[in-house]
Amino acid sequence: MALVASINLSLGPVLAQAAARHAVLVVDANTGRVLHERSADDLRFPASLVKLMTLYMLFEQIEAGRMNYRTKIRFSAHAVGQKPSKLDVDEGSEIETLDAIKALVTKSANDVAVAVAEHIGGSEERFAQLMTQKARQLGMKSTSFRNASGLPDPGQKTTARDMIVLALRLQDDFTRHYHLFSTRTFTFNGDTYRNHNTLLFRYPGLDGMKTGYIRMSGFNLVASARRNGKHVVAVVFGGATAGKRNNAMRGFLDAGFAKASSVKTRRPSAPLIARAAPAPTSAPQPAVEPQPPASSVEIARVRPVRIPGSPPASIESLLDRSAPKAQPAATASPPPMQPVSASGSFLIQIGAFQSQSDAERRLADVRQRAGAALGKCTPVTHEVKQGDKTLYRARYAGFAAQAPAVAACGALKRLSIDCLVLKAGQ
Repeated sequence: MALVASINLSLGPVLAQAAARHAVLVVDANTGRVLHERSADDLRFPASLVKLMTLYMLFEQIEAGRMNYRTKIRFSAHAVGQKPSKLDVDEGSEIETLDAIKALVTKSANDVAVAVAEHIGGSEERFAQLMTQKARQLGMKSTSFRNASGLPDPGQKTTARDMIVLALRLQDDFTRHYHLFSTRTFTFNGDTYRNHNTLLFRYPGLDGMKTGYIRMSGFNLVASARRNGKHVVAVVFGGATAGKRNNAMRGFLDAGFAKASSVKTRRPSAPLIARAAPAPTSAPQPAVEPQPPASSVEIARVRPVRIPGSPPASIESLLDRSAPKAQPAATASPPPMQPVSASGSFLIQIGAFQSQSDAERRLADVRQRAGAALGKCTPVTHEVKQGDKTLYRARYAGFAAQAPAVAACGALKRLSIDCLVLKAGQ
């Protein structure tokens, strides 16, 4: 209670000062309760947050059986003529749907968004009309789409509340595709692109969503994070820089976790519940900042995952264009590499990756999302050679028998996490 009170007190003055410039909404996704809001119903330019709806429409096509991950999407002259960010391919080129999804999630490629729009709607204009219709069906009462990418258009508007509705519907309606929002890197035609949502690399428990920026909007972000059974979704509009927006999001998520429930009661597609008025306080309480959980990942022949960074002291000021420039956080030196011995007759493999760091990150992600199912088993990577290539298998080892390993893998699959049960030594 003291923590919650101190967070509310520290946020209050700066939130009031920034109300006219920024929009924020933080929701407990387990209950649907609004934990914090500021200007949540004011119209804003969504920028590339539009691509969340582009992806919703695409996932809908896949679920209806009209497309699949291998469906080819062609680039028209209109698509390749889009302004960056884009893949910059030639007219007539084709891309598989799975690569298109990853390009939208990571690079926020505008040419890919238009190619998807034309594939589904016949034209980008028609697709934008379908997007707006879908927004109304989902309960996004104030949103109008004019294109599939988020590039500037004065008629393209949304609100923080509508974006939270869309974020929750993406998670509720497409559980088997949602994990793609946590894609950190995407390789296409020999080039590797890093996700613009850099909090994926730095904030423990973040499982994805989307960034957006145009000059008219400032820096926007929708983020979803899970810790210890709690699930918080937040949106921030109008950051002065990506760094200030990210620092603000860290603080809002931390404050959200301090108040969120670990018990899931919200029904899929249920409306949001208005937040209760804050209780009056007679005097400030000492702030006790929650510490991010230390990584429990112990990797054979690699260093543990470490995510530096701490929440800012005043949250909304970091969005303010007049705020002083944030200083880069110091990065701790990694600990020396230590070998790990993982005993047990069975293990679960959750993927094979081209880099050791990607395998480590995936292990950390899965632990965050499904820690209860994995228990005390040991996360390890296993380096293997396949011809001239080196792969790193990401595994959880230490299951004494096959039955608990199968049960744990089943729990992972229910969370849309691919896995395979193997005997130790395989």
